[in-house]
Amino acid sequence: MRFLRFKSRGFRNLKPFELTLPPGLTAVVGKNAAGKTNLLEALYLAAGGELRGPALDRVAFGAREAWLFAELEGALGRYRIEERFSSEGRSLLLNDAPASFKELSEIPGAVWLRPEDLAVVKGAPEERRRFLDTLIARFSPRYRALLGAYERALRQRNAALKAGGRGVEPFSERLAAYGAEILEMRRRMLRRLAPLAAELFRALALGELALELMETASPERLRARLSERLPEELERGVTLTGPHRDDLAVSLDGRDAVRFASRGEARTVALVLRLAEHRLLEAHHGEAPVLLLDDVVAELDEERQRALLAYVQGVEQAVITATHAPAGVDRVLGIKDGALEVARA
Repeated sequence: MRFLRFKSRGFRNLKPFELTLPPGLTAVVGKNAAGKTNLLEALYLAAGGELRGPALDRVAFGAREAWLFAELEGALGRYRIEERFSSEGRSLLLNDAPASFKELSEIPGAVWLRPEDLAVVKGAPEERRRFLDTLIARFSPRYRALLGAYERALRQRNAALKAGGRGVEPFSERLAAYGAEILEMRRRMLRRLAPLAAELFRALALGELALELMETASPERLRARLSERLPEELERGVTLTGPHRDDLAVSLDGRDAVRFASRGEARTVALVLRLAEHRLLEAHHGEAPVLLLDDVVAELDEERQRALLAYVQGVEQAVITATHAPAGVDRVLGIKDGALEVARA
């Protein structure tokens, strides 16, 4: 899948513009705070990407709404996507007809390495859970529905615990049923993700990356564990066992990456997790998503930069941002104060 045309108006820190993107690799070059990250975010959202935070946060100061238009071409034809962001939320037209964002899960969309992905490696467990949950949801609408049902049951069970435990059993049963299925789906995803991420990490960093689920209970033991910890949970008024408490352990050459990885190593891990996501989605859909990489080459040495650029140039369509034009990239766009210009084509 690739972008053919893209338009933006009223999107934060970007001037209105229209852009035609050819196949292959495009570099967007500009100083820090020039609008590079905002451009990638706009492209990601225009391809149906998941929104974090209020829709109004995407609207430029002084504007009433932000508007994005994308024309994309995939194996099954062309898609025209229009989106609006305002105080009323995010709305969508797909091929000129109102649509839900669930429908966009049927197309590859885009994969975006964003600045906050560093927290997937160095941040709290919830960041790694969010990464894994968002990834699985791109493959399975069932998983997204399970997460919603689990979170509702969790809120109800916590409320019952705070009220002294009266009526907690039905919520425990629901939590155990939804949670066991979530855990099984996480395990299946990790069996695919972990070896692929390790392979990519070896290619870029010449080291060993390992991913492992750290579960508070196995799927088979979740219901029993909820019963065993009930006295402690009643005392604390919160559920202490289940997928909402689990973690994704990341280790480099046998060392805990959360504690010991340098910033450069952490960025490389975040990069290979997104590259692995890209590869998995390509296999799932039979065509590759658009790949969006934000300011990643600056934190890689020359050898790793060459390896990354060689990999990215083999992707159907990719956009990479940098403060200086990467070597060997033919199409370069400049960006300054949110305005785009063709620097080299």
